[in-house]
Amino acid sequence: MTTRRSASIRRRPYVALVRAHDSNTSNTRNTLVTPSKGRRIRVLRVRVVQEQTDGRHLWELYLGTGTDITTDPEKAIDILDIPNDGEAATRTFLRDQGPRGERDEVLSGRWLGTPPTTVHKVIVEYTEES
Repeated sequence: MTTRRSASIRRRPYVALVRAHDSNTSNTRNTLVTPSKGRRIRVLRVRVVQEQTDGRHLWELYLGTGTDITTDPEKAIDILDIPNDGEAATRTFLRDQGPRGERDEVLSGRWLGTPPTTVHKVIVEYTEES
């Protein structure tokens, strides 16, 4: 007679992290989050807030260090339409569902078209995975 043991599933620790970043005022790429060495970023949500009146702007969000999302369309996450005196956000992704970068790959963003003349607040909610 054989005795069966029940298998226990060990879930990875889930720690949601938040990083606030001031955007630049040019069309060049911003590094928003750099993962810890050997880790991957999993995006939960990104919000861009316009704190001063500056008109409507488009914010491009993607993984990697390409100059824009057309460099590697597979790395594109979203293009946010930031209204004048307002904010926009990506959808909120469930656990293990959001876009995930490669090991040591950064999360990047940049302005499309005419960049703003004022700094915007970019709030990134994410996790790090092995």
